[in-house]
Amino acid sequence: MFIGVTGYNHEASAALVDKNGVLVDFYREESLSRIKGDKSFPRRSIKKLLVTNNLKIEDIERVAFYERPLSAFLHIVKEASLHMPRSLPLLTHQFRNFNRSSVSCYLDFAKFFRGLENKLIYSDHHLSHTLTALAYSDSRKDICSVVVDGFGDRSTASISQIVDPTEINELWECLYPVSLGLFYSSITDYLGFAINEGEYKVMGLASFGDSNSKSAKLVRGLMDWDYASNQMISDMSYFDYHLSTSNSFSSKLEDLLGPARNPFNQLIPGDSDFQRCANIARGAQDLTIYLLGKIFTHAHKITSSRRFLFSGGVSMNSASIDHLAQMPFVDEIIIPPNPGDAGCAIGAAFYCYLKSNSCSDIKISKPSFFPSLKEKRNDELLTEQIIFNEFTFLERCEDNAFLKAAELISTGEIIGTVLSSSETGPRALGNRSLLCDGKNKYAVNKLNTVIKNRSPFRPTAPAMRYEIAKKFYKLRPEIYDCYKSMSATCKCLEDNISLEFPTTHVDGTARIQIVENNSSLDKLLSMLEPMGIEILANSSLNVSGDPTCFDLVDGLMVCSRTKLSYLLTDLGLLKRKT
Repeated sequence: MFIGVTGYNHEASAALVDKNGVLVDFYREESLSRIKGDKSFPRRSIKKLLVTNNLKIEDIERVAFYERPLSAFLHIVKEASLHMPRSLPLLTHQFRNFNRSSVSCYLDFAKFFRGLENKLIYSDHHLSHTLTALAYSDSRKDICSVVVDGFGDRSTASISQIVDPTEINELWECLYPVSLGLFYSSITDYLGFAINEGEYKVMGLASFGDSNSKSAKLVRGLMDWDYASNQMISDMSYFDYHLSTSNSFSSKLEDLLGPARNPFNQLIPGDSDFQRCANIARGAQDLTIYLLGKIFTHAHKITSSRRFLFSGGVSMNSASIDHLAQMPFVDEIIIPPNPGDAGCAIGAAFYCYLKSNSCSDIKISKPSFFPSLKEKRNDELLTEQIIFNEFTFLERCEDNAFLKAAELISTGEIIGTVLSSSETGPRALGNRSLLCDGKNKYAVNKLNTVIKNRSPFRPTAPAMRYEIAKKFYKLRPEIYDCYKSMSATCKCLEDNISLEFPTTHVDGTARIQIVENNSSLDKLLSMLEPMGIEILANSSLNVSGDPTCFDLVDGLMVCSRTKLSYLLTDLGLLKRKT
């Protein structure tokens, strides 16, 4: 068995791959600690992998960390040292926290899981991303990997040629500090949203922006593509992320665009500063699409490939994927369901598997979106007191519970789900979801703003079967798999009723989910369609700012803290007592 881990700098997680190349289990640390974006050493996740799968330390052949810690540390220090004395606080922070950084990975393994430290190896950061994406591809040979993120080891973007899983050759890289991911995070920070959390809010806000506005054009000029060197270039004087521990952008950016938005002021369409912020977000989105197009064009030029893996945090920019799919040399784009750093644990685990001397027959099995084993425990016993005090059972039989849930949805109700195993990625695909009729504007608005407490400019994803999606949206076969994990937006068909759906962005696009056969949503839709409902609005089961719920206890807590009344679970359909 092989374990891959991430942590310290970004979201912590752990993955387990067996000797047959199968992803057996995966956990994000935030799911267990309930700390949003938890980036500590993933001791809870590793422990759960071992306990749930009945494993001992001696059962683990190798464990891999998702990046090379010393390389990452030194590149940050080297860049900061070029800007003394302005960067002195960053250098001081780096050296003071040296023993609490990822460099201490070996020591933490020795402290919490004695024996595993002797089995520890390190993978290149972008190789971990590539192997994660490769696992979810049906093609394992002669394919190109594009990784674009904030920063990893030494680079912020890379292109690799995959001959086969054991021969992956990096052909191009963009070196830190020039970074499309950190640029987008800086704009996220400028617009008053949390870095590593609010980037998707910038995407939603961009839908309201005007590409021809002065603000959008100014943002568009902050980075560019240099054709002579085939590299991204940036005027770093507008940014401080490479110099400071607290500031991602400099005062020069505020001189250019105006004062940064106060994060404590609510951003509502129609308010005085809303359009300026939307135009800035639009500029950031336009620049991202432009530069990704240049990277993919260069990738095709140096590899001749027409099939691409795309991973790294920037690949979560779902609004850019439809544009990439339209490029004439693209036949296929595969994005894993967890393309950010948390998902790198999967790639690191496969790195162990590929490096193992005992694996003579290399084979990587395509993982499920829900790989974790369903724990053999009595959920009802663990939650008995909570359910007895706060809830009543409407139905206990699974089929009856699903049917009753469908009937409630048809009357405009909102249903939460805690079914089977949780999703691998950050987007709920039905097992940890909030669901309602996707065409019911009142229900969708209540789900979004009342229960989730989300910003009103952020739409909810519509989930449906493929045959239904074809009636409303312009689907692209090049990114069909992306639709299954909500990794890409698509345009509504012209003069189509879908333009009026409450799940449609103001720019006529939607981040759709095409449900997989035999999934929980597939079963629910099979009961809803005879009732005249063919589209569900789907959002993650959590309160804004909290991690997505992981188990039944979390789901019950969401009900207790919000106005959500119904929860569809493996135990049956529950209703919160009023």
